[in-house]
Amino acid sequence: MAVGARYLVAGIGAWALAGCAAAQGIRGPIMLDAPEQTVAATFDRSAVLEDLRAIDDTVRATVPDGTALPEEATSAEDRAMQAAQLPPQASRRQVAAAVMARAGAYRSSHIYVLFPFENWNAAAAQGGRQLDRAMAMTSDDTLLIDGRAVSTINDRPAREFMAWVRISYGQGNPLRLPERLRERGADMLLLWGVDAPFRITFSDGTRESFAGTPMTPRSHPLAGRAQGAASAQAAAPPFSLHMEDGTARLVIERLDQRFEEPWNSLVAELEAGISQGRITRLILDLRGNPGGSGRLSARLLAMLAGAPVPTSGGKRWKRSQAYEDGLAGFVPPMLRLGPWRRAILGAEGVAVLDSIPLGETRLIGGAVRPVLKPILPAANITVLIDQNTGSSATQLARAVQVFALGRLVGAPTGNPTTELGEIAFFRLPQSQLIFASPSAQFVDVSGEPTEGPVMPDILLCGSDGQFAADQALAIARGAAPPDIRQIAAPVFRPAASEADYCRG
Repeated sequence: MAVGARYLVAGIGAWALAGCAAAQGIRGPIMLDAPEQTVAATFDRSAVLEDLRAIDDTVRATVPDGTALPEEATSAEDRAMQAAQLPPQASRRQVAAAVMARAGAYRSSHIYVLFPFENWNAAAAQGGRQLDRAMAMTSDDTLLIDGRAVSTINDRPAREFMAWVRISYGQGNPLRLPERLRERGADMLLLWGVDAPFRITFSDGTRESFAGTPMTPRSHPLAGRAQGAASAQAAAPPFSLHMEDGTARLVIERLDQRFEEPWNSLVAELEAGISQGRITRLILDLRGNPGGSGRLSARLLAMLAGAPVPTSGGKRWKRSQAYEDGLAGFVPPMLRLGPWRRAILGAEGVAVLDSIPLGETRLIGGAVRPVLKPILPAANITVLIDQNTGSSATQLARAVQVFALGRLVGAPTGNPTTELGEIAFFRLPQSQLIFASPSAQFVDVSGEPTEGPVMPDILLCGSDGQFAADQALAIARGAAPPDIRQIAAPVFRPAASEADYCRG
């Protein structure tokens, strides 16, 4: 699975390893909005064309053989059209929009663009701050801060910011999500820069000023909130176990490999409780979990199944010179000397894995149905998922479903289980935007071709015709809120919206 960037890219989720293939339609890239003064450079059309060509060339050289790609002639026409629509001198924002549109031609939620890392550090050096309030977006593109509609931010119309969010999150999503921006709050909408304090004018005419929190410099392209492994020592693990009347609820915010030791201890504690009869029911809460380490999910899955169980049916990976050239700017010099099959960037640095010949595509693994000895009856295990469940968390949920270890309750996940993963980072030659491209393709654990997200066994819908995964815990505990409709065995429909699913 692939390491996904978090924090610099608002809302894609943390260090995720995932897989991915052909969801219907185009999966959109992600971009972080930034204050005007940190993105002041301009570029002519020839420079933009060079960056767009670099994206096409990188993807074609990196993804495994057999991956669906646009025709080269079509790509060339699209590049020319995108460049022609720009002014003679384009701002970095405009270049980034064109880059995002080009990346959006590829069927992967893991293809995205980051503003140059130095912009963040430059803002931090000037005393920049982040807005630390709960933010969300309504279906009509209204920005909400603390649940209140916003008119302007520092005298800048909020709709300008929301236009960038819509571009970032609205392209080609097979479930037309996030029409409500997946409700991840400040992780989804990140306002930062040197223009704090943040002076907010709400739509009702009231005004407030928020100081925000200080930005701190970063030294690693993927250093997220935890600022690398060192601070993980003091941070609380992103998972917790709650016990009540024989029911254990395991809440997993993300599968963070930096907390592998406490994770193994927690899984051992859970296993002991079940084996000793103190735990008779398990609720596994993966709502809002963007993914992370497949090793952690495999450890939990093996405990539930009573045997080693794969979280995917295998993967294909292609080693290419473009991939290694792209890594050169990020991988420590000594590691560049080895003929590594892949070097995965993560919060702790670089993980070096085995090598294969340059240019070769290799299939690793394969769908195997092991002999299972489940630790609990399937009726006693409920997995809660929603449209914020992504990456390796979707693979964990899907494996539970395929191997009939429990039932899935909530809303469709944010990703398929077969998405392209194992992310390599490249600097585009002209704009210096950081472009991330997958280099592996995963097979669903069922061994069958799949498309679309992981669908729950029981879909929850509210009276407003939208998904109601926030009520999944109540359903798992045996309650039945009267305004929540439960739809059994929903089927993925590429063109359907939330309202379509909720009509049944």
